Amino acid sequence: MGLFDSIKNTFSKSEPAADVTVAPSQLLREAGLDPSGLKFGFGSGSITVSGTLTEENARQKILDVLAAIPGIETVLDNMELAGHEALGPTTDSSPDPGAVAVAEGESEAAVRTYTVVSGDTLWKISKREYGNGANYMKIFEANTDVLEHPDRIFPGQKLVIPDL
Repeated sequence: MGLFDSIKNTFSKSEPAADVTVAPSQLLREAGLDPSGLKFGFGSGSITVSGTLTEENARQKILDVLAAIPGIETVLDNMELAGHEALGPTTDSSPDPGAVAVAEGESEAAVRTYTVVSGDTLWKISKREYGNGANYMKIFEANTDVLEHPDRIFPGQKLVIPDL
């Protein structure tokens, strides 16, 4: 860089970078997903997605794309599969992303499951389900057929949530 470039940079007025925000529907389109039929709600560090899906396999992809948005810590899943009941929470009134579900046709005392979403840890799941993250080993021990290590969980895995 020469002397004149240095002077030019010192005295030139640079405009601040524009704040570019991309809509969630645009991000989904860029990821090859169809956002039609979906609605989005925003909270402090969270996004809620609701609407009807035509294909269940798109659900996890949608959740992963939304979870990757900068500043988003929580993705709340209120999506339904066309012709089926809600895919989101069924036994918990809070709209958690991978919410606990009861197997169809079974009572609430039956085995509860949780679908891991991007950003989850066993500690976070334990804190949400039991109110104490330190109980994460209970979840790990109940899922040794799926999990090799308590620090290695992946989006899409269905975990059994045992009663304490």
